[in-house]
Amino acid sequence: MQKLRYTILILLIHLILTGCSPIINKYRVTIDAITNPDSSIQPSSYTIKALGSNTDKDSLRFKRQSQYLVKLLNKKGYTQSTQESLAQQIIYFDYGIEKIKEDRVSYSEPAVSFGVSWGYPFGYYRHRYHPFWHNVGYSSYRTYNRTYRLFNRYIVISAKNQKNREMWRVDVSSIGESDNLKKIIPLLIEVAEPYIGKDTDKPVRVVVEEKTDKKLR
Repeated sequence: MQKLRYTILILLIHLILTGCSPIINKYRVTIDAITNPDSSIQPSSYTIKALGSNTDKDSLRFKRQSQYLVKLLNKKGYTQSTQESLAQQIIYFDYGIEKIKEDRVSYSEPAVSFGVSWGYPFGYYRHRYHPFWHNVGYSSYRTYNRTYRLFNRYIVISAKNQKNREMWRVDVSSIGESDNLKKIIPLLIEVAEPYIGKDTDKPVRVVVEEKTDKKLR
């Protein structure tokens, strides 16, 4: 019986210390959108090309990331054209990551130790009650080192007509510690949706949560 109580106690302590809810990552995102006032922006046929001259549009990475953009544009009523000469809009797409800061931080924390006892009712042990926790305290400190790296993760979506005249453009960026583009780029593309073909008087800043169980459709 005592062994069962001890097992339940350890389980409860584990749940309290680790928590029962999943960790949800949040991202601070900046959106800057501009549209040519002389252009009539409507969903139309399009084709996607790489914006940067150093970007390989045939690479697997570019194809994977651009598919998220294809799904987003189709959702907004655009139609992908198989021939560039027939597309009403040539949509240039680029994405990337830049390391903008790196710091090494040292900090100290007390080495905490504690003991556990079941306790006794009043009067059963020399008329004194033994609490559940005892011998809590610390006698030394531990020093830790951690390296912080900040990255600027970004996407650029720019649309031009067949005369090479820019019609609209959306720049989306997020600064943070993660360099996992497979996870962040789809999120940035999704954030760009309401601003395609729109104007922002100044950069818009929002905080978005990572959606681990939802995909662009």
